[in-house]
Amino acid sequence: MARLIAISGVGGKGPACFLIETERARLLLDLGYGPAPGQWPDVSGAGRVDALLLSHGHRDHAGALELAPQVGNPPLWATASVLANLQHKGKATELPLTGVAEVCGITVRTGRNGHAPGGVWLNLDVGDGLLYMGDHGMESPLYAFDTPPRAATLVLDGSYGAYTDSLDDCIARLTPIFERGCALFPVPVRGRGPEMAYYLVHVRGTLPHFGEDLRSALARMATDDAASLRSGVAAELARIAREAPPIAAAQGLMFTGPGDAAGGAAGELVARWEGETQPAIVFTGYLAPGTPAQRLTESGRARSIRWNAHPRLADNVALVRAVKARTVMPAFGEARHLDAWRAAFAPAMVTLERSVEL
Repeated sequence: MARLIAISGVGGKGPACFLIETERARLLLDLGYGPAPGQWPDVSGAGRVDALLLSHGHRDHAGALELAPQVGNPPLWATASVLANLQHKGKATELPLTGVAEVCGITVRTGRNGHAPGGVWLNLDVGDGLLYMGDHGMESPLYAFDTPPRAATLVLDGSYGAYTDSLDDCIARLTPIFERGCALFPVPVRGRGPEMAYYLVHVRGTLPHFGEDLRSALARMATDDAASLRSGVAAELARIAREAPPIAAAQGLMFTGPGDAAGGAAGELVARWEGETQPAIVFTGYLAPGTPAQRLTESGRARSIRWNAHPRLADNVALVRAVKARTVMPAFGEARHLDAWRAAFAPAMVTLERSVEL
């Protein structure tokens, strides 16, 4: 008998944390923080776990490792890229980007998730098969996506609910801002930031201005993280990292992190320009409550125009069909989309219950 327990990440936008209980071991999948300030998973009742597996290194999936002592300081399993970026000091074992690992006697298959450097989905040989997608994307011009194998139970990335617009639709809405040519884009430097920079150079021939955080991330992606990328893009990223000018004034298209401007270079620039009419400030991801992204957008100083970094409803329908899922747990999306998910994923059973038998 095996069981999936959603400690956090189901029914709304919150940190990822899922517990797998089997007769052989207890595994924790992700241990995130946010995306809103002060949003921690409650692991106080989780008990001791045998291993912690990370799908990728973004804060809402890997930002609460300081809570690990509450679950027994389990050994960490993640890809080499994620471990290097986290600079983890405890016991850790590398997961392959694409391959098979044995974790506490449980077979775990991995593949690239199309969302972030070192990001993987996790297919666990428990029950009739469990597929945990974490965050994933199928439209990225940069990150590679590997088709997962079959699994009876699927925890998918429901961040966008019933949203259907394509990345091309997003680009069409952003094009007038790209053409005006004076805008600050706070971005995750190991997520959609490199995607947007690559698009601007590769498709539009526009070389943006970079913060040093994004320049460093692109240089690393072109070398150490190249295996996470689509074929043929690493050399272009290396060139962009070398040639992009720094952000020295309000000029051109400017990219730096973090994506919510809560600190870092983006935070400093937003504070400097908030009272000015230029440059335009554009957020392209989730507007977490209590962040500068939400505040500036609500005040009208900034705009919110999505750049797809998660799957659309049609992408998730295709995934459910491809893996032959019988039970689907949409994660990281709002519960108001439940009826739409049930209609789209039928005949699979769709649940937001916290505990599911596998």
